[in-house]
Amino acid sequence: MNRDERPAADFAAVLASEIQAALGNDLVGLYLYGSAVSGGFDPGVSDIDLVAVTSPEVDALDLAGLARMHYRFVSQYPGWSDRLEIVYIGRATLQSFRTSPGSLAVISPGEPFHVRDDRVAEWLQNWYLLRETSVCLYGADAAAIVPPISWIEFVAATVRYADEVRNRSRLGAGGGVMAYTILTMCRALRTVRTQTYGSKQEAAAWTRERMPEWAPLIDAALKCRLSRGTIGFKDERSRTAAETLIALLADEILGRTTDRP
Repeated sequence: MNRDERPAADFAAVLASEIQAALGNDLVGLYLYGSAVSGGFDPGVSDIDLVAVTSPEVDALDLAGLARMHYRFVSQYPGWSDRLEIVYIGRATLQSFRTSPGSLAVISPGEPFHVRDDRVAEWLQNWYLLRETSVCLYGADAAAIVPPISWIEFVAATVRYADEVRNRSRLGAGGGVMAYTILTMCRALRTVRTQTYGSKQEAAAWTRERMPEWAPLIDAALKCRLSRGTIGFKDERSRTAAETLIALLADEILGRTTDRP
């Protein structure tokens, strides 16, 4: 087994040490969440999802030093290149995320390390999963840092995000984006209809059983995901079918189609 094939938790621990060293006393808490914790992690494909909560706001951090640390990490472990989803957020901003206009520092697939002046309320899904499902790698338990978030808020945010992803997929997206959109929409629909949260794979299986006529396309999305976007949705026919399925899933998520149980 080479060093890029070890379990995600091992790499999360290595990365946590690097982040701790880079931030020092500025780090309040560091949390692992996502598929590495809740299930559905695919080796060689899935991301590592981390949130680092800091005592100062991110604008006051050594952002250049953090950027260098991330560059060194992916240079040392190239198998994790473009597979890190790490958010740095100030504790005060996180605790007032519903109203705060504060900044985030982010590295994510397809994007280098950068600062985003976002409405942090739009990250509610992340904050909910951080509070309810994460593993603490450093600092206090997440429930002591993230304010309470209701399940109703989480479901509403899931619906909004699904709509956002769907709109992005219309802009000449590649196969990987099409697959991601289908699986994200499946998960949003399952969340809305069953009032439970699960992995993309669980959602795909649930939707496949419920919509058997679309099973081949859902399988194609899973296969495309495992290939990291290199297989599938290359021809006009499959892309058109994918767009049709995405529109159908969106209608069901928004409750415009009610003929299915």
